[in-house]
Amino acid sequence: MLRSPVSLLAPALALLLSLFAALPALAHAQLLASNPAANALLAESPAQLELTYNEPVTALAMTLIGPDGVSADITPSTTAGATLAIPLPPSLADGTHVLSWRVISTDAHPVAGSLIFSVGHVTGAAEVAAAPTGSRATAILLWVSKALLFSALFVGVGGAVFALFAPLPHPARRLAALLALIGLVIAPLSLGLHGADALGADPDAMLGTAPWSTGFATSYGATVLALAASLALGAVALVHPRMAWLGWPAWLVGALALAMSGHAGSAAPQWLTRTAVTFHIAGILFWIGALLPIWFWLRDRRPEADNALRQFSRIIPLAVAAILVSGVTLAVIQMGPPGPAWLTPYGYLLAGKLGCLLVLFLLALWNRYRLTGSILLGELEPRLHLRRTILVELVLVLAILGLVSAWRFTPPPRGIAEADAAQAARSEPAYAHVMTDTLMVDVTAAPGRPGPVDFEIWLVDAVGDPVAPLAVEVTFAAPTLGIEPFSASATFADGFWLIQGQTIPLAGTWDVTLDIRLSRYAQNTLATQIEILP
Repeated sequence: MLRSPVSLLAPALALLLSLFAALPALAHAQLLASNPAANALLAESPAQLELTYNEPVTALAMTLIGPDGVSADITPSTTAGATLAIPLPPSLADGTHVLSWRVISTDAHPVAGSLIFSVGHVTGAAEVAAAPTGSRATAILLWVSKALLFSALFVGVGGAVFALFAPLPHPARRLAALLALIGLVIAPLSLGLHGADALGADPDAMLGTAPWSTGFATSYGATVLALAASLALGAVALVHPRMAWLGWPAWLVGALALAMSGHAGSAAPQWLTRTAVTFHIAGILFWIGALLPIWFWLRDRRPEADNALRQFSRIIPLAVAAILVSGVTLAVIQMGPPGPAWLTPYGYLLAGKLGCLLVLFLLALWNRYRLTGSILLGELEPRLHLRRTILVELVLVLAILGLVSAWRFTPPPRGIAEADAAQAARSEPAYAHVMTDTLMVDVTAAPGRPGPVDFEIWLVDAVGDPVAPLAVEVTFAAPTLGIEPFSASATFADGFWLIQGQTIPLAGTWDVTLDIRLSRYAQNTLATQIEILP
């Protein structure tokens, strides 16, 4: 006796929920630099702050907290992009300020943090509430809503797509239409949950307007609108067979919808990745949309049943080719070169999806080349076998949709590799060289970026022999940045004169003056410049 699809899907759903519960929360966009640097002491109030990320982001919340603890919302004036420019109120009070920020990346994942800086002098920073780290309940509900939404899309709209090529049995038509209508309810709910997740809020925050407006402002807002349009068109095509032609725009809009947001479509080059996502989804819509109609048709031997199976067998190679070519393209771009980044939750989810797909493709080959021909010849036993394998395919499809939905919470290896490379570039030192008739000096600043910097000074005479001065005093200044001179004494260790942890607050050209006391009565002064990159 054949078991129903629902009874087979329940264990798979339980397994996916257990896997999701163990999934760690990971950030996608990463802060690479700030201007001024963290904990910088500035002589004057800056006109603006800058935050640089490894990918374009949009500000969700920018709150400036002054030394007196008073907060100011400066989100509306913040620009978007890989570098956020955050205009500040004029003439900030002297003391320590905190910028509490929360942004969302192009893949619609939120990231939060704080930047501390001081003007004039350092004071005790005002107490800042910890940035929300996210709600596990919201994340699970968002994952469930997306898995259900994808199921409604691929079975509901997919049914309307298959109806363009073959007749649908009445039970399959009713079920597909019902799922499309359910999807129209789930789509806006997923948008609200997406906004709540972006704000790090619990599900009950959806009783207010903030999660809905936040969700709509992200790239996922456009995806939900397109999905709703696709589901509505598919539902009309299924309920009114005379309007079956609406399956064409439903197919196109549904395929485009998922290319508008998410990891895959946001990767560069976007003309390639968004096109690949569109063809990937288009192929899946046809394949999954055909499974239930064929399962129902196989219960009898009417000519319409054989026609549906024959049409599916004729078209499925094209759909599989689109899925394979686009899938390989996206995997190569997302995974990046082989390395430790592959051994991440994203890589594990991809491995799980590929494992399910491998079994799915093997079943499809078995069905097409072993069972379909026998069924079209009128044999009964292959019909039973095909119905069983279709149920297994449906379980695998649910597992794949659950795994794909979890990608929302994991950064792709591509993003990790890009962030690591950018961070490595930020750790590169800056160099300066200066010489006179009697001295040569090499200055190394590591890293060559704003923030705490270690300076290493190497001194030799004109012929390259080491020099042993009594003291080395270094003065830093950046007149073009409005920073007056300040000095630090170097200490001698292992053949070098060192200044460790010197704060360089801003990127730009810095004047470096070295006062080298060679004896009680002799002092040489050398001046050079060093470039501190953003």
